Amino acid sequence: MESQKISLQIPCQLHTNEFIQRVNVEIASSQQLYCLECILSNEDPSVISSKLKTIPDLIDTAASFYAKNKQAIDLNEQVPAEYSELVSHQAEKLEQLSKHIEEEKKKVTSVFETIMKDTLKMITEKKNEYLNSLDQQLFNLRYWYIFFDKQLKKAYPSEEDISFLFPTKEDLVTKLGKITNATQLTAFVRNLKEDLNEQKLGNATEINLERNRKAYIQILSKELVKVEDIKPYYKEGDLDLSGFKTELQNHVSDLLRKMLTLEQPIQDVVSGSTYQSKFAKPEEFEMIKKWMPSGASFNPKLIYQASRDGADGDSFHKHCDGKGNTLTLIKAKFANSSKICTIGGYLDAKWHSNTQYIHSSKSFIFSTTSKAKCTVTTQQYGGYGAPGQGPTFGGGHDIVVYLAGSGNQSYVNPNSYSGTAKLIDGSNNKNNPNAFGGFGGTLTYFEPLEVEVYSL
Repeated sequence: MESQKISLQIPCQLHTNEFIQRVNVEIASSQQLYCLECILSNEDPSVISSKLKTIPDLIDTAASFYAKNKQAIDLNEQVPAEYSELVSHQAEKLEQLSKHIEEEKKKVTSVFETIMKDTLKMITEKKNEYLNSLDQQLFNLRYWYIFFDKQLKKAYPSEEDISFLFPTKEDLVTKLGKITNATQLTAFVRNLKEDLNEQKLGNATEINLERNRKAYIQILSKELVKVEDIKPYYKEGDLDLSGFKTELQNHVSDLLRKMLTLEQPIQDVVSGSTYQSKFAKPEEFEMIKKWMPSGASFNPKLIYQASRDGADGDSFHKHCDGKGNTLTLIKAKFANSSKICTIGGYLDAKWHSNTQYIHSSKSFIFSTTSKAKCTVTTQQYGGYGAPGQGPTFGGGHDIVVYLAGSGNQSYVNPNSYSGTAKLIDGSNNKNNPNAFGGFGGTLTYFEPLEVEVYSL
């Protein structure tokens, strides 16, 4: 059959005057769809462009994949009753969440209309982002059901499921032609990507999906029960709107975070992502997750963010003291370098401000930029707590963060962790007047552009 011509003009959810042109092929990407403005406004357009495909290219790849794998199915088993029951009440749950989301959207709209009179052009894009995040909650639950239902069909297929599980290119193009908005297109693209990346999904859950799909469904069903009654909402803060326009021009994103924070988000069924980082990407969290000690939990909840809660040591201790099993992320700009890196550390013991070291045998520091993990070698120097000082790891210290206008006074210094030097680009030490030997290593300064601490 002659291939169908693909013509699509779907407005971007962030830049409503632009049409979507590319999709991100990475399964755990936080943004699925890209218009030209999305690409150009990215921190590194050339890097993001290498991860994008046109929709026709994605369809060609998916159609070939389905054709190749159509034969390996088993039509002999029926779906267990408890799984069918879980899917059967999706309409009721989605309707309940839909009404709740509409009320939340009214709340968000009301807040934004208060400040939009003189700054409409400036904040429209941010408003769309917040509204989209609420729509994303409904989409996430809907997609839980879609994803769960598809896994059931794969594990217990019937004759009627064959065309659904293994569509032809013509089938895919026909489905694409019926799509009218970005939300539907997101679901369509995600569905294709999941099938193409199913082995990676199996690796992420440590389950061989071909051999143990029923075990995977059991896991999914338990998680679906947990999320199907969640009602995400935006928590309103106490920010005074007087004089907001001037401050908004310089700190749009930070101010809006203070006004509205999405609480109880429904996690993404595929990536499991509910991460709230301003700079770290979902794939960086997944990298850190693999580094965690055996048996350690990993359910990151943001408890401190310097730009939101106060960029000073006292604010850090106010939010983090007494909290154990934490993850610290630092957006670091090293001295004499334009390179910005993500570094940080995991500490299983509790933070304090007693001017004493914190013992730990499981802590580690890392750089997701250089993909380096450094484990503690001197257990009595796992961390350090002192008044007015930010998160600190190691004796000497391997990583110390000074906030409150300290500029480049924060530093990395190899001492109590193995391979600390891997956290920084070696070129940062060369001809660096701020680098000098001390405490058994080479001290290299950096500026903390943002600091985040997560309870795990």
